Amino acid sequence: MASQYLQKLYQRILDFVRERYSGEGGFMMSPVDYPNPAATYYSLSILENIGANFEEKEKCIRWLSNFKIDSIYSLYYVVKSLILLNQHDILKKRLLENFNLIKENIFFSSVQKIYEIEQEFKKLYFLSELYNLMGYGFEEDLIEGILDHANEDGGFGLIGHSTLTSTYYVVGTLNVLGKLSLVDKRKIVGYVRECERPEGGFVTRPENILPYIEYTCYGVKTLEIFGEKVNFPLEHIKFVLNCINKDGGFRRTIILGISNLENVYYAVSLLKTLNIDKFISW
Repeated sequence: MASQYLQKLYQRILDFVRERYSGEGGFMMSPVDYPNPAATYYSLSILENIGANFEEKEKCIRWLSNFKIDSIYSLYYVVKSLILLNQHDILKKRLLENFNLIKENIFFSSVQKIYEIEQEFKKLYFLSELYNLMGYGFEEDLIEGILDHANEDGGFGLIGHSTLTSTYYVVGTLNVLGKLSLVDKRKIVGYVRECERPEGGFVTRPENILPYIEYTCYGVKTLEIFGEKVNFPLEHIKFVLNCINKDGGFRRTIILGISNLENVYYAVSLLKTLNIDKFISW
């Protein structure tokens, strides 16, 4: 059973998520927004991780079944939501309906900016999961194109400009495709640990100072893929808890910032992965 502190924390998080339920089956990024697949996936994942029940699953399933797919991203979050709801037949139908959309996007664009390459790797990670669910893998030339972005420091990104974000998505993609043996685990883990801060949190580049909640999630998850643990679990938990806002949501950093569902998703995922129950008993 969760400690009193965690029960109160999870109740605040639950209230934050419930406030973003549309009543139509999907969830919204903010209480005055429209429901969308990303917000729905984040909310369902959060509820599952804090052990909370969602009473309107059938309505949510209908909403996901009928949502008009307009991008790889909306398809990904619809499918991931259906997985959480154990609706495998419906997700297969949605994948087949959008098979051409998937095939049209399986390419690697040549870009020149760090943010753009991170988005390319994110797209390929999403596609690898969708393709894997359909029993397919990437062509060898695409995998080689991904591996060509390995840097000497052990990270991935533009040549000479690794980021933890790019590294996480590359490692995640190769893991889904069963291709992790193609990379040097020791070098990648070394790079990720360079982004880990003893005071808590991860940065996206070793020379950066301020840790962010999403980079912390990327760092923890990348190490987890390789069967490695973080060096400072308690400090990372403290970092996450120091990102709580009064509304029950989380901001990106310990410095002032607004709450959103994505931040809460990262925070709750981190607290679960880092086994917060072991550290907080009061």
